[in-house]
Amino acid sequence: MKKFIVFLLVVALIAAAIYGYFYFTGNQQEKIKKLEANIALLKETHTPLRFKILEKSEDSIKLLTKFYNADNEETNKFETTLGGQELSFDFYVVHVQDRYIAFPAKIFSNQVAAANGIELYSYYDKDAYPEVFYSKEINKDLYEGLKDVFRQVKTGQLDSLNNYFGNMVHDIREFKSFIPQTVYSVVTHTKGGIEIIEE
Repeated sequence: MKKFIVFLLVVALIAAAIYGYFYFTGNQQEKIKKLEANIALLKETHTPLRFKILEKSEDSIKLLTKFYNADNEETNKFETTLGGQELSFDFYVVHVQDRYIAFPAKIFSNQVAAANGIELYSYYDKDAYPEVFYSKEINKDLYEGLKDVFRQVKTGQLDSLNNYFGNMVHDIREFKSFIPQTVYSVVTHTKGGIEIIEE
């Protein structure tokens, strides 16, 4: 009798796991479809962050980084110092329909490897939503779709994303280096591409 009860419990657990998997996968696919249907509502050009080099020496860079939402409102900021002379910004880019969604991922340098860089997700994570994409007029389905993609990007669970890649923008000391006390905008384009513009 006990073996039969254990057997029934095992069967019930397996059934629950299978149901949960298909429910979760189906829910995810539904969110992706809604995101695809509304992706054109994203602004074609966006500035998720700006930065300024506060101090620069032969072996370190002190910078101030500020984050902005889709309404160009400042949402967060931080100061940090990195070893090195060349600064890099790493983005995680997801291709949806004919648009590219760029998530700021890390800051590192020629002396600080990307793996040891400063992770940026927490600076614009508001209630699990990527605040750099927030707008007062955002469509609900677009909001939910971006929230789901952001969750997958943050956790590295990218099974349901078809096309994604990393993209880095940086200065090269030998050519042109970021000038201290100058504000730079990191501009993303939904048609593809990320650039740094001196303001």
